[in-house]
Amino acid sequence: MAEFEPASRAEPPRSGSEAAHQRPRATSIVIGLVVAVAIIAAAVAVGANSGWSSIGHGGINQRLLPKVGDVAPDFETTDVYGNSVRLSQFRGQPVWLMFWGSWCPPCRAEFPDIQAAYAQLEPKGLRMLGVSLRESPLDAATYAARNGATFLVLTDPDESDTGAAYPIYNFPTHIFIDRDGVIRSIVLEDMDTEQAVAEASRLLDDASSPGADAG
Repeated sequence: MAEFEPASRAEPPRSGSEAAHQRPRATSIVIGLVVAVAIIAAAVAVGANSGWSSIGHGGINQRLLPKVGDVAPDFETTDVYGNSVRLSQFRGQPVWLMFWGSWCPPCRAEFPDIQAAYAQLEPKGLRMLGVSLRESPLDAATYAARNGATFLVLTDPDESDTGAAYPIYNFPTHIFIDRDGVIRSIVLEDMDTEQAVAEASRLLDDASSPGADAG
């Protein structure tokens, strides 16, 4: 006896009004996706122009920067008032060298902690140089003043003064230099007050250790 397969169930044809109703919905979805992609692309472009692509590239920065144990390369740039400043003029004092920019979200996030740490350590002899990169001296000065910075704010908008010796691909970059001009540690991330104090205090410990003045 032959078996009969049941006929496949065909969907009833959609009415013209139903099909017409779904076409605008599909169009709206496509338009929404196009707009979302355009917004994301614009955000990426703005971020790249603002230097965001240089945030978090610690591995690259670590390879290109001077090494721990090296004498810190000298440079000359200006403060936000146009006065010439050389790194070597601070030889004999522990120096906290920070590369930052007010356009950089991690730099802004850590700024209050950095200032709080420096306020604790400056009376003990630490000097801090905050080198602003990729922004105008006015922008750096305005942001630093608005946030109560008491450290020396330097400015090198196009990195022509510092870039050869300190190629920065990570923001912020912190370099801790002892009073003999030797790099003791490098931190390629934003820090809270406790971490910043701990890093910088090592320079002060070295300066106050027995025999530090020997030779």
